[in-house]
Amino acid sequence: MLTLQQREIILKLNEQEKTQQQIAAIIGCSQVTVSKWISRYKSGRTLETLPRSGRPTKLKPAVLGKLRSRLRQEVSRENEKFCSLNTKQLSDIITKEIGVKYSLRHVERIMHALGFSLIKPRSKHIKHDAKKVEEFRSEFKKNFKRNMWIMPL
Repeated sequence: MLTLQQREIILKLNEQEKTQQQIAAIIGCSQVTVSKWISRYKSGRTLETLPRSGRPTKLKPAVLGKLRSRLRQEVSRENEKFCSLNTKQLSDIITKEIGVKYSLRHVERIMHALGFSLIKPRSKHIKHDAKKVEEFRSEFKKNFKRNMWIMPL
């Protein structure tokens, strides 16, 4: 994303009859970006970033921070059970915290944005003893259609 100053520089360099490739090299962007901003200006549109359409998100940075800390508490509480939660459990927590019900796919996007990572069962792991690995496999098979998420503590 170019700043307003960079966009203005593009136009000044274009008026000085520099090629789009030269302008792109000076600004440090692609030639396509330079072409886009020149054509936007020539068509009479503004160089400023305009607000985007669509519903504003309820997940503001303060809400995301609160949600992250709440989810870390849940992950710590579940630490005895492999330190993982499935997407349905996380969806319920998010609904309680924010008051908005999100689809499971959207919950997955939120979890990714918060730094969580999706895990899958492994045949062997050096940090797990055989009893816990077998317990995890049987539990995972029961809930196979649900995704399991972990977050580095």
